[in-house]
Amino acid sequence: MLGKLLKYELKASGRIFIPLYIAILIVAVFNGIFMNTNILQVQGIGILVLTSLFMALGVLTIVVTIQRFRKNLLGDEGYLMFTLPVSTSSLILSKCITALIYAVLSFIVAVFTFGVLMLFGTSGILLPEILDLFNTSFKWISENFLDILLLVVVMFISYSSFILLLYTSISMGQLPKFNKHRNIVAFASFIAINIVISIVGDAVGSILPNEDTTMVYHLYQSPSFMLAILGSLVVAIALFFATKFILDKKLNLE
Repeated sequence: MLGKLLKYELKASGRIFIPLYIAILIVAVFNGIFMNTNILQVQGIGILVLTSLFMALGVLTIVVTIQRFRKNLLGDEGYLMFTLPVSTSSLILSKCITALIYAVLSFIVAVFTFGVLMLFGTSGILLPEILDLFNTSFKWISENFLDILLLVVVMFISYSSFILLLYTSISMGQLPKFNKHRNIVAFASFIAINIVISIVGDAVGSILPNEDTTMVYHLYQSPSFMLAILGSLVVAIALFFATKFILDKKLNLE
């Protein structure tokens, strides 16, 4: 059933993101074409439009994440969603995984856009130089593969924690006692939880022994870094179960 929920979520969010991705790529191609011309006005407009689209993408990524959770689970649609033969965990996971997928797609679109601009903007570079750049990059990636993999894992866990923090904050705003101040309570909860996480993190860090960074050549050799990953994972799990508890025990639909 989680698969069906994901399919539904991907389609619903895709109606917003896909057209924006297409618009960004089209503008990037046209902007790249005009980079080698002397039409400065057109170049300026192209860069302005592209920058505006990326800003819109960043804002929409957060807005859609909030709206898909709030309207679909806590609004009118919630009456239907919570009658489906699925667990609350599946409902939360479908939202979170979809948000992660579109975050990755947004990153891919950004990288591709940068690549298009580089391709058109560096037309004077010869093929051997490009191949040499790829070879150097591939060699660096292969030598630091575990470090890169750990960074990717950290980014996934951190963004998952951010999404689940939004969900927990919104859910707290839906508690019956806060009916008249849902948005204010949700925002205050977001700030308060962040402060608590920061205080706990600082407290844990203060009791740990100092690490000799001169002996650390890779991230996986750093106990502090590995502990930070574990801490982020614990936070994400705690936020997930906090959201689940509120939806299971304290559900208050709009």
